[in-house]
Amino acid sequence: MAKARYAKFFMPLGKVKEKEFLSRLMGCKGVGFSFVRYRPGDGAGYVHRHRVQEEVFIALKGTGSIILDGRRHSMPEGTIIRVSPQAYRAIGNDSKRDVVFLVMGAIPPKNFPLGGRTLLGDGIPNRKKVPRWRKS
Repeated sequence: MAKARYAKFFMPLGKVKEKEFLSRLMGCKGVGFSFVRYRPGDGAGYVHRHRVQEEVFIALKGTGSIILDGRRHSMPEGTIIRVSPQAYRAIGNDSKRDVVFLVMGAIPPKNFPLGGRTLLGDGIPNRKKVPRWRKS
């Protein structure tokens, strides 16, 4: 039997617990990501930084905040913030409603194409297999 080459998972944002580590569940080997939910007044208990890992924070539901190098920034729903490894950061919720973040982290490969349109620049297109998106 062939090994699956993809993973699919569904989690309604309203069901997210405080932290849901999804990378292992999805079988990821090159990227870490999790859903993080904070109730009003909750947040990370400390600031942190990384040696080489950059992170991306996306506010999926509600309005949260991120502290970057000691400065607080509001993150309304839909906000996306990329943080370099060296910046100290912490996310939290100083609003009156729950907030849900998607947090992703990865270690950049040495050959990452600066300004590139693809993640790793290793895409292999097959122009003979074009998907049809519209129903006939």
